[in-house]
Amino acid sequence: MKIKGICPASCGELLQGYIKDGEKLISYPIDMYSVVTLKECKNPIRDPNKKKAIKAMYKTLDFFGESDQIGDELSVDVDSNIPIEKGMASSTADLASTIIATAAYLGKEITDEALAKICTQIEPTDSTIFQQLTLFDHLNGVKVKSFDWNPHLDIWVLESRGQVNTQTFRKNNYESLRIKNKENVEKAYKVFEESYVKKDFHLLGKAANISAMTNQNILYKDKLEEIMDMALKMNCYGVNVAHSGTVLGILFQKDKVDIEKFANEMEKKSIFEIYYKDYFTKMVKGGPKILFK
Repeated sequence: MKIKGICPASCGELLQGYIKDGEKLISYPIDMYSVVTLKECKNPIRDPNKKKAIKAMYKTLDFFGESDQIGDELSVDVDSNIPIEKGMASSTADLASTIIATAAYLGKEITDEALAKICTQIEPTDSTIFQQLTLFDHLNGVKVKSFDWNPHLDIWVLESRGQVNTQTFRKNNYESLRIKNKENVEKAYKVFEESYVKKDFHLLGKAANISAMTNQNILYKDKLEEIMDMALKMNCYGVNVAHSGTVLGILFQKDKVDIEKFANEMEKKSIFEIYYKDYFTKMVKGGPKILFK
């Protein structure tokens, strides 16, 4: 028996930080994926680089009251095109794909709430595990509010050379800075809520800009303000960042932006010397799903 689960990546977060009583985020899914295949196997060879996915499989078995012995005879193969340690939810995609595949193997369905709880028992988790844009307590696995809106925007991803390990990053104490940033993050969230009500991409970009600039005192992004200024002049909607990663995402619509002209401007300002890798993707619907049984 073989089962495949799939879950999208994110390009950072539209916003992240303290909102009301604690830290929350809104990630957005893009069309890059992790595919996890579970297959019955007497003596599975385990990839040491995919310990989180294997842990997710066992935790899912435990959640449904099943024996670990079932997992001992399942191979866990992860096939992902998501860059690691860039803030693109590569681990979240691995975990969610594994969890839904394990549940399907058992003939079970898993709720969003259970999925979130299992993921966050392993590490802080992006809200790309949900089908809709979601305000999410990514530390405690609590879905705060969902938004029935899937903006099909194009994303220009700018990737710098650095890497950030989420679990290592979370060990740093940024509590005082997060509290300092709280007012601006809550402002970004209010703008996001308004963008949702009006289905306004300009307001969506504004919310992302506010949160991105606010996060500069926690994880600095070179030339962020310059890139934002250029993006707005070129008729893009805004720039979001990975708040605990290294990528930027420029939010735009292809038929409304002269990308060649924009790229030439960024070349003049030496942006590509810092963001050595760039590529285009788009927002998609979030959440893991089964490919086939």
